[in-house]
Amino acid sequence: MSLRRFASDRGLPRYHSRIEGKVERKQEMVARFDMWLEHQEFTPGTRKYYCNIVRESCSYFGKKTFRSIAPLDIENFLQHASRSGWNCWKYRHYLAALRCFFEFLYLGGVVDSIAPRFVRGPRIVHRQPKVLTQSEVNKLIESATTPRDRALLEFLYSTGCRLCELLQLKVEDIDWRHRRTCVYAKRRERTVYIGGRAAKALKFYLGSRKTGPLFLDDIPAQTGQLARSRNIWQARWREYPSGSRRTRYLGNPNKMSYAAARKKFKSFIRATLLKRERRAVTNYSVKRMVRQLGERLGLKGASARMLRHCFATHLVENGADIRVIQALMGHAFLSTTAIYASVSNIHLESVYRNCHPRA
Repeated sequence: MSLRRFASDRGLPRYHSRIEGKVERKQEMVARFDMWLEHQEFTPGTRKYYCNIVRESCSYFGKKTFRSIAPLDIENFLQHASRSGWNCWKYRHYLAALRCFFEFLYLGGVVDSIAPRFVRGPRIVHRQPKVLTQSEVNKLIESATTPRDRALLEFLYSTGCRLCELLQLKVEDIDWRHRRTCVYAKRRERTVYIGGRAAKALKFYLGSRKTGPLFLDDIPAQTGQLARSRNIWQARWREYPSGSRRTRYLGNPNKMSYAAARKKFKSFIRATLLKRERRAVTNYSVKRMVRQLGERLGLKGASARMLRHCFATHLVENGADIRVIQALMGHAFLSTTAIYASVSNIHLESVYRNCHPRA
């Protein structure tokens, strides 16, 4: 397939002369870049993050053409953007976004080289992840007040999956016979296994539900609203699944008191089926739930990602092979998984005591 045909199929620029120079044309190129990222199966969060960085760089470069941007210009932009104080990770995230964008431009023939590839990022300083002990994890799970929260915490700790992977799961994706499911993130698919306690809590939460998102958002029931508008009493509510607003005339305020209108409103609402749209649990609601439970127990920094760290660390402490943990975590490199071996000194000491001839 020719490069020009590939560009037209994937949202890439076909003629670089169209986007040379002007800022508004650069913004159009950012929109095409977003389409290309979608074709490459980047997650919505990554697409939004990368596009925001590219827009910021386009505003910095002004009317300077993409073809004339040199590696020194990329370094100047990164230094300008990092004045507020960055860590090494944010610097590398910005650099990765710019590299991805210039690779997109290079595929379309807009630039002759990928300038950000000639810029080196700072050395990564690996910080030890914060983890909870096994007893603290048990206390966190036991403190859940609803079946959904209990099942969610059990599932996160049992599978070690990422939060973005959990949000995509549906009830029909679960293999109950083998207690496992497939999750997808970072353009890779892997199998995670569900523990016995997690499966029991999950079945109790789901009940008879066989389809739909695995975890639903905890939305309070719809109660309707009594309102006075243009000298009339109104009952207001929403009709789902369309979500459209509905109203009903209840009476004239000049002839009907608030108490009478309230009584008529309650009678009407009681006879009306007020459905509410059930949607999948959101990233924000899960993070808030775990944080609030942690604060209640005095566990600072408790998060869904911390449960993933606990999953790997506790496996190491109980003698699991590091490569098995790499497969369960979905890490591309063993060096990423090796961090958890350094976190768990208990297992290393026990192996030394048992295996060294003079220990």
